[in-house]
Amino acid sequence: MEAFKNRIAQYVSSPDGVVDLVAGLASARQTFEAGSDIVCAGDDTPSLFIVESGWAIRYRTIEDGRRQILNFMLPGDLFDLQALGDLKADHSVGALDRVQVAVFNARRFLKALEQSGPAATAFWWSAVQEESVLREQIVRIGQLSARERIGHLLLELQRRLSAALGVDTLSMRLPLTRADIGDALGLTPVHVSRTLSGLKRMDLIEEDRLSLRILDKAKLEAIAKFDPNYLHTSRLDVGSHLTIIDPPSERQPS
Repeated sequence: MEAFKNRIAQYVSSPDGVVDLVAGLASARQTFEAGSDIVCAGDDTPSLFIVESGWAIRYRTIEDGRRQILNFMLPGDLFDLQALGDLKADHSVGALDRVQVAVFNARRFLKALEQSGPAATAFWWSAVQEESVLREQIVRIGQLSARERIGHLLLELQRRLSAALGVDTLSMRLPLTRADIGDALGLTPVHVSRTLSGLKRMDLIEEDRLSLRILDKAKLEAIAKFDPNYLHTSRLDVGSHLTIIDPPSERQPS
C-alpha cells in the first residue's frame, strides 16, 4: 500500500489513517499476468481494486478488433468506481505486465467512505485526477502532433509515477510496447518508433529495454505543451533519482 499512501498524500494531510482503514477493508489480493483482463466490458462490477504493483490499461475494443487505450492504471491507482453504483462495466481493464491488486467489496467500501471524512476526501480527489487525465487525453489526441502527444504522455506518466514514489524522479520503468503507445495516442507503431527515435536524437529521452529516462524535462515540457497542474501533484519534492517501483517484467517491447 506504499504507492497508494504516497499518492493520496498529494490530497490529504494525514494519509496514514486512510491507508490503515483501506488496508483493513481489502478482502483479497489477486495477481494477473500480462495480457489478462482484470475487468471485462459487460461484466457485473461488485469489486473495486487498488493497484499494488504493475501496470494496467483501461481500454475499449471496437467490433473489428481495434483497441483504444483510454488511460493507464499505475501503482496506487484505484479502479473501478462504477462498482459503487452497481453498474455493469462499460470498458475493460487489462494487465500490461504482472499486476497485483488489492480487492474490495464495493458496498463495504462505500459504507467506510461514508463514515470517514479523510478517506472520502482522498478518493474524491482521486476521481478528480482521473477525470482530469481523461480530459487531457481528449486534448492530446485531438490537437497535438505525434511528437507532442508522445512527449506529453511520457511526462504525464513520469509525474504520476513520481506521485506513487513520493519523490520526483526522471527515470521510470516503462512496460509499454510501441503498439500500446500507438493505441493510446491514435498512432501506428511505426510512427511511434520514429517519433521516439527523434526524441532520442534531440537528447530529450533515453531508453534501455523496459525503462526510460527524461534527459531534458524543461525542453520536453515546452515541446509537448505540458502543464502538470491538471494532475494535482504539487506536493511532490523537487529533485530526481532512479527508483524502480516494481520487479522487472518479462514483457518485451516491440
